[in-house]
Amino acid sequence: MPTACLYARSPVLSLALALAGVALCLGGCSTPAAMAPRSNLSRDNAIMMAQRTAEATGGRVFTIAPTGSMKPTLDENSVVTVETVAFSQLRQGDIVIYRNSAGVPIVHRLYQQTDGNWFVLGDNNASVDREAVTPANILGRVCAIFYTSSGPQGNAPTALAQR
Repeated sequence: MPTACLYARSPVLSLALALAGVALCLGGCSTPAAMAPRSNLSRDNAIMMAQRTAEATGGRVFTIAPTGSMKPTLDENSVVTVETVAFSQLRQGDIVIYRNSAGVPIVHRLYQQTDGNWFVLGDNNASVDREAVTPANILGRVCAIFYTSSGPQGNAPTALAQR
């Protein structure tokens, strides 16, 4: 069964994601091992659905840059909604977006907490990022993932999944 989201944390978000799931079911979805899931959902529709989810959660929308570090979970055909979350609510395994020292948004998974900060790791990376995620650089936690049939386009900001 196709999946539009890895997890939902609120009833409003659950409704938005259920609608996304219906769209994916109608469009079909395939999941080759080396790729993030695909659907027949157009990129514009995925961004629109992600924006509606962001409005419901007070979040933001990001597209994913074609770096490969978050494959097979995310790739350049993925659109994500990021919710604002208290730093203390983050848990190992959450996918987050943080701003690195150069100001670039990075999307990776929380790997290990040390001295109150989180080290992150791309799903397709062998080592953790050099920079830690802190209360000062966290942008949010991914709360919805929309898989599409096409690559980068649209007006949403892009988060790098860095290798």
